Amino acid sequence: MQLSDQINEQAAEWFTLMQSADVSAEDRQELNNWLSEHSDHREAYRQIELVWQSIGDLSGSEEGFELRRSVEPFSSRLKTFFAELMPAQKYAMSFTIVCVAVTLMLLPESNTPATTYYSTGAGEIKTITLVDNSEITLGAKSQISTVISDVERSVNLISGEAFFDVAKDRQKPFFVITNNLTVEVVGTQFNVRQVRDSVSVAVAEGIVNIFSQGVHSAQSEFLPALVLMAGQGVVKEAGSNFEPVTAVPASDAGAWRMGRLVYRDISLANIVADAGRYIDSKIVLQSDDLADVKVTMTLRTDQVDQLPQMLSQTLPLEVHVISDNITLLKN
Repeated sequence: MQLSDQINEQAAEWFTLMQSADVSAEDRQELNNWLSEHSDHREAYRQIELVWQSIGDLSGSEEGFELRRSVEPFSSRLKTFFAELMPAQKYAMSFTIVCVAVTLMLLPESNTPATTYYSTGAGEIKTITLVDNSEITLGAKSQISTVISDVERSVNLISGEAFFDVAKDRQKPFFVITNNLTVEVVGTQFNVRQVRDSVSVAVAEGIVNIFSQGVHSAQSEFLPALVLMAGQGVVKEAGSNFEPVTAVPASDAGAWRMGRLVYRDISLANIVADAGRYIDSKIVLQSDDLADVKVTMTLRTDQVDQLPQMLSQTLPLEVHVISDNITLLKN
């Protein structure tokens, strides 16, 4: 995909910042905001991420070590060197990515844990195995960042949904951070979904601690707001208290991995937003009176394109389709 020079440069700058030692929580939130602004931003960042992942093996190899050592005297001049070799516009994207990837690979190794980003497209599901043997199944149109090291295990769910199968390590808890809560576990299986300003957690196995705000290495000094057991789930809206804990059948937690979407007493606005991650078309609910109506339903992921018609059979809705835009209006 051909993207503008400006977007490519911005993506390269963001990616470089995320690998630095002084990246802050505010920086990560600003990156999240930038990625949310336009699909081109996400695509540019994804392309850099893919190239960076592809050279990861070389960076950690003996050849990569020797290469870093041989260029250390002039690595500080790489950025200036690249700036003087402006390529033709048609090659701008690949050139920018290679410059960033090579520069990062050649810089001296740091003890600071690296942040790695993963993302998926519409309808795409990806399984990620971390270095601690924990496994993450990333749902459609989702994005996470991970920091796994000898002293830290944390994942930031930037958008979408993920199912976690965490390897047990009592000395090093595993944290999942979203925009309005933090999940802490030692080793268990659970699902986290972020839709609009709502975050839901469902536990399939084990026990999880939930904190209402951010996370840090001393999080264990504080008491969790909630403790969820297997078969339980909870929802929290941004700026609101936790909703009552509910029973969640084991088959429902992460059911989307098997192609089944389960919504139990969920607002119509959240259902439309969540199900929209599985299709390229855009579903828009323009009836504010119906946005907060709670709905319970189950459908297959290959039926999402039929969701508007299914809703119109039980709710006073009209469905208007123009190209790839589907609008739901109050009847």
